Amino acid sequence: MFPATKFRPPTPGPNVIARPELFDQRSGARPAVVVVRAPAGYGKTTAAALWAEGDSLADGDPRAHGFGGHRPARCIWVSLDVDDDDPAGLWAAITAAAAGAGLWSGRVPEASGVGGARAGAIVPLIDAFAATDADWVLVLDDAHRLTHEDTVASLDWFVGRAPENLTTIVATRTPLALPAVDRFLARGRAIEVGVEELRLDDRQAAVLLRDAHGLELTASDVAHVVEVTGGWPAAVSLVGSALARGVPLAGIGAHRPDDGGLDALVREGLAGSSRQDHALLLSLSVFERFDAVTVQEVVQDDRAWPLAMEVAARTGLVATLDDEGRWWRLHHLVRDRLAAELQREDPLLRRELHRRAFAVFEREHDLVATIHHLLGADDYDTIADILANVRSTTIVPRQSLGLSWLDRIPESALDRDPRLAFYEAWATSTAGDATRRDRALARGRLAAVGRAVEGFRNWDDVEDFVHSMACFGDVGTAHRAGQRFLASYDASSPLMPLVAMRTASMRYLEGRCTEALELLDDVERAGPLARPLRLFVPAYRALCLFELDDRVAAAEQVERSVRARAAYKIGPDPVYLPAEQALARHRTESGDAVAGRAIAAGALETARQQGDSVLVVPHLLIELARAELALGRAAEAVVSLNRAEELCVGFSDPGALPARIRQVRERSKTRRSAAGNREALSRRELEVLTLLPSALSAAEIGSELFVSTNTVRSHVKSIHRKLGVTTRTEAVAAARRAGLIA
Repeated sequence: MFPATKFRPPTPGPNVIARPELFDQRSGARPAVVVVRAPAGYGKTTAAALWAEGDSLADGDPRAHGFGGHRPARCIWVSLDVDDDDPAGLWAAITAAAAGAGLWSGRVPEASGVGGARAGAIVPLIDAFAATDADWVLVLDDAHRLTHEDTVASLDWFVGRAPENLTTIVATRTPLALPAVDRFLARGRAIEVGVEELRLDDRQAAVLLRDAHGLELTASDVAHVVEVTGGWPAAVSLVGSALARGVPLAGIGAHRPDDGGLDALVREGLAGSSRQDHALLLSLSVFERFDAVTVQEVVQDDRAWPLAMEVAARTGLVATLDDEGRWWRLHHLVRDRLAAELQREDPLLRRELHRRAFAVFEREHDLVATIHHLLGADDYDTIADILANVRSTTIVPRQSLGLSWLDRIPESALDRDPRLAFYEAWATSTAGDATRRDRALARGRLAAVGRAVEGFRNWDDVEDFVHSMACFGDVGTAHRAGQRFLASYDASSPLMPLVAMRTASMRYLEGRCTEALELLDDVERAGPLARPLRLFVPAYRALCLFELDDRVAAAEQVERSVRARAAYKIGPDPVYLPAEQALARHRTESGDAVAGRAIAAGALETARQQGDSVLVVPHLLIELARAELALGRAAEAVVSLNRAEELCVGFSDPGALPARIRQVRERSKTRRSAAGNREALSRRELEVLTLLPSALSAAEIGSELFVSTNTVRSHVKSIHRKLGVTTRTEAVAAARRAGLIA
C-alpha cells in the first residue's frame, strides 16, 4: 500500500549544516513532543532528520546529542501526504512505519473512522511503545497535509497519551490544533522551533556558500545575502548557486518566502541561462518521486537524469529517498514553483507528462501514484473507471481515500460523470454521511442523462442500490429499495449478493428474522461469498437466530463469523460492527457477561463519530444493557437503554428497535426515568453529557471526542437549554434524574 520511501527521510546533501542546538532543552529531560513550524525551504525536514540521526547515536560519538541520561533512540519516520488526511489513513501509515521498525507486529489496520483508528491502531501503538525498553523518536514530516479536524484531533489524542520513552517530532508549514503541545509546553516537556530559530545567521550562511558552492565571499557580501534572503536557507542556497553560475550579486533582489521574485531565483539557481535545462526541470516537477528509468520513459530526454543528479550535487534541492539512491524527489519549494510555471506555460505538456507517468506507475501497481498522475493528466474518466468498478472496495484501500480523490476533481468534471457520483454516493452511504450521499445522488441524476453507469440499467437502479446499502433511521425505505433491485436483476449481476445481504439485514432490523434467514440462504446458495459477505452473512444469521431464540444455531454462526474475521485479519472497523454485536450477545448469553460487556463497549468506541447507517449503535447499547443486567448492574443498564431510546428520536422508521428496547426493559423489570417534556438530546450532545461529571475541561473533552473546543462549548450550551439549566453542575444533576447518565 505504501512505497518504502515514505518511511525514510530524504538523505541530506553533503554540505548540509548540522544544527543540533535547535532542539536543546535546559531541563535535560527527553521532550514528549517537538514542533518544527516554518514555510517551505527552511530546512525543517533536514533539521528533524539530523536530530533523529544524532539521537540514535550513543554517548561519546561526536555527532550524538540528547538529554540527561542520554541513550540511543530508535527512529520511525513518516512522510505525510494528502492521502493520509483522515484518521484511518494517518494511522495506517504510522503503523506501517512502526512495523518496518520492528515495533508493530500486528497487521496494518484498514479501519475507517476515528473510533476504528483509535481502537485498532492508536491505543495498541501506545501500548507497543510503552512495552519496550528502548527510547523512540517518531517523526511526522509535512504534517501540514493534515487538515481535517478529526485527523488532527486523533494525532493530538496520541501525543497527549504517548509514553515517556517516545518523542514525537511534528514538522509542518502551518499551525496545527494540538492542545497536548500546549500542556507539555507548560510542563517543560515540549520544544517549538520556528522561523527565527531556523533562519541562517551570517556565519552559517558563509559556511553554506563556501562548502556547497565554493564561494569565498567577504563579510559584507555574506551580510548582503542574508539581508536579501532574510536568512531563508533555500533562498541562500539558490543565491549561492546563481552566484556560482556567474549571476552578479548586485543583480539579486530580495527573495523571501512570500516574495514573487522567487521564481526568477529558482530559474537562475537551478538552470542558469540554459532554457533547455530549465525546460527539463519543469518536466521533473510532475513527479512526487522519480528514478532514472521513470524519468527516461516520461521525459524522454537523455539529459534529464544527469541534470537532476547535477542539481542534487550542486544545490541539495534534489534529494534521494532511499539508501540505494534509486528514488529521488525535488524539494517541495522548487517542485511547487516549477509545477505552477509548467501549468501556466504549457498545460498540454503537463497533462502529457502525467499521462506517461500514469502508465509507468500503473504497471508498478502503485495506486496512489497512479491516481496522482491521473489527476495531473485531467483524466477523470479513468479515475471514474477505477472508483465505479464494482470491485472498488478491494481496489481502493479505504473509502475515505477514494473520497479524498474526488475532492481534488473539479466540480465541472464531477457534474458530468455519473460514475463519480455513484462512487461518492455509495462510499458516503456506507460511511454514514447521508447528506453527502443525497447530494451525490442528485448530481448523478443530472449527469446520467445520456450516460450510463456500468452494471446498472438506469439511474433509478443506481439510487435503489445506494439506498439499499444504508437506512439512516428509515428501515422501510432501505428495504423497499433493496426489494426493487432484487426484482429487477438476476444472479448474473455481481451486485446481487451484496444487495441481497443488505436487504436481509433490513429484514432483521424490521423484525422479520425468518424472512431474513431465507434470503441469506439464497445468498449462500448463489456461490462462493466475497470477503465482506463471509463475515456479514454469518453475523446477521446469528442476530436473527438470537431473536428467534435458537441459541445453539446462533452460536455456530458467531463462530463462523469469528473464523472469517481471523482469516482475513479484519481489525476494529465500523463497517463490521454487526459481527461485534452478535459476538457480544453470544458471550453474554453463554454466561460470560464480562466479555459481552467488554465487546459491546469496545464496539461502541469503534463506532464513535462514525455515522450510524444501519442502526448498529442502538443495538450495541442494547447488548451493553443486556450484559450489565447479567452482571446485576441495573442502573448502568438503564443508562444504556435510555441512550438507545434517545437515538430513536427523529427516526422515520426504526423498525423493530423500539420493541427490542422495551423487551429488555420488561425482562429486567426496569422503567425509564421520566424526562418530562424536555427536548431530546442529540447523539453528540449525549456523548458530551457523559463526560460532564468528570473534571475534564472543554478542550480535554474535545480531545476525547475528536472535536474542537468550540464544538464542545456549543454542545454544552445546547444541553443547558434542553435540560433547562444554566451550569455544568445543574446539567449533571438533571441528567442523572432523567436517567441519561449514572
